Amino acid sequence: MPQETILKQKGSVATFAIYVQYRQNATWQGDVLWMERGIKQHFYSALELIKLIDSALGEYEI
Repeated sequence: MPQETILKQKGSVATFAIYVQYRQNATWQGDVLWMERGIKQHFYSALELIKLIDSALGEYEI
């Protein structure tokens, strides 16, 4: 699927674009972009990625 198509899709609460650069030690490493805010952060494990997304969504009442 073209990157432009993916980046045009939006979530109902928040949208995150996840770029996995490496798979080492049985986990992912890369960057996550919070589309609505334009914030980009690097993560070193899948657990850290989940924590970053959870902390961002903690601002919203779901």
